[in-house]
Amino acid sequence: MHRINVILLKEWRESLRNKMILFGAIFLPLFMVGAAVVMVYQGRGIDVPGAQIALFNMALMYFLILPAVIPLAIAAYSIIGEKEQGSLEPLLATPISDLELFLGKALASVIPALILTWGSFGLFLGVSIPLVGGIPPHVLTPPWIAAIFGLAPLLSLFSVGVTMLVSSRATDARAAYQVSSLAILPGIVPLIVYSSRKTLVSLFLVGLEGAVLIVASIIVLYFAIKVFRREQILTRWK
Repeated sequence: MHRINVILLKEWRESLRNKMILFGAIFLPLFMVGAAVVMVYQGRGIDVPGAQIALFNMALMYFLILPAVIPLAIAAYSIIGEKEQGSLEPLLATPISDLELFLGKALASVIPALILTWGSFGLFLGVSIPLVGGIPPHVLTPPWIAAIFGLAPLLSLFSVGVTMLVSSRATDARAAYQVSSLAILPGIVPLIVYSSRKTLVSLFLVGLEGAVLIVASIIVLYFAIKVFRREQILTRWK
């Protein structure tokens, strides 16, 4: 754990110096919170139940996009970015194992994503409750709670696994980021499709999506650790 903590602190220090990562970590959550508040406020004055429910489904989707998108920049930079700056070789020369290095870099992306996601959800509640005069309908229901606190970590893990898998094989940070952005779409497309329906998000849907994400994350993380070989990384990029 000491070695993993060292990697965590190192990754966070470097992320704080990266303006692109900081901009995305600040702007995107605020934008999503604003959009979700607008959705809930619009639903307050709509008498058509189906339309109101569709707005709430869309608002929920915004908070499930955050844990999948926020880690992309951090995870993509964690390997290929260090290689481009020449700081990866000294790191790989240390006694730290491949698994410890991978876990440290993965957690460095997942933890901030979850903190920002759950913090954004809290901000959303703090802003929307006074606007609608209480807890908005269809919010803080079991499916919402299960999605925010159950699906968010799984989406973040899947996103980080895909990104680090791509980053380990890529030779350009920008290309790794773009490919990773496309690769996480299978994880959020079902949520996007369902958000347009006029039926409330159900526990069955959340459970089904969670089961699929667990299997997909295990597969992706297995292959990401499998290809994360320091000798291959160094010789491939020579």
